[in-house]
Amino acid sequence: MKKLPRSLILLCLAPALLLLNACAARQGDKPLEAAVSRNIWNSYTQYAAKSAEERRRPSRVQASLRFGGNDDGRRVIVLLWENGDGPIRLDVRAGVGVSAAKILQTDSRFLVYSMQENRAYYHDGPQQSLLAYGLPLPFGLRDLAALLAGDYGAVFGLTPPDDPRSARDGGMHFALPKKGTPGGVLELDSRGLPISWKEEQGGWRLAFTHDGDEAFPRPEQIEARHTNGNYAILLIKERQRPDRPFTPEQLDLKLPPDARMLPLRQMKRL
Repeated sequence: MKKLPRSLILLCLAPALLLLNACAARQGDKPLEAAVSRNIWNSYTQYAAKSAEERRRPSRVQASLRFGGNDDGRRVIVLLWENGDGPIRLDVRAGVGVSAAKILQTDSRFLVYSMQENRAYYHDGPQQSLLAYGLPLPFGLRDLAALLAGDYGAVFGLTPPDDPRSARDGGMHFALPKKGTPGGVLELDSRGLPISWKEEQGGWRLAFTHDGDEAFPRPEQIEARHTNGNYAILLIKERQRPDRPFTPEQLDLKLPPDARMLPLRQMKRL
């Protein structure tokens, strides 16, 4: 039998070799992607743990909040202070020295005092979404305080989700479990910092921006948008770390004796 030229054999085998190489490359991408996702998630958990540790100290945050819908918008100043555990206080100011509402979140009660109405609205039980009184943010006050502090693990959890997906600029998408988290999809950048979070079936989407501190970047802006046109943009203006914890009196919400108490469901939106 006449032997085929070696060059012809190589030519015939070339397509098969290319196919094998392509398959090997595709198989190799999965371990590589898994390793990248593990590194990113580990960076995220380390950052979240450091932020949670920092949050145990008393803090005071001042931020500008712009919110509204397609055809209108408002701007207020919010002041949030806490000791890292226990009660959280939030004041909403419509202008310099002009308070619109005072809010208290404890482990068992959510209380909003409307200055103009001289009415206090309460909810006992699990924390209420800030949507309940007109601020278009899909989280409760305790979750918002955690996000402002970079304590992302308190909101999105720390357990690695299954089936991560590649994202832009070397980041990853993680589908969060619904148990113990708000669910949805969390996008982390290559440093493990959240870039965005969105609900699985449309609806709310959050975008996160951090400051330029390379050693320990802090949350600088949280932008929330809904597919129905509602939005809220929270821009942090100042962070303070008091030397001493806030006293119980500083964290309390004292109501005027003549203030009327009503269930939160009866409150008119801000």
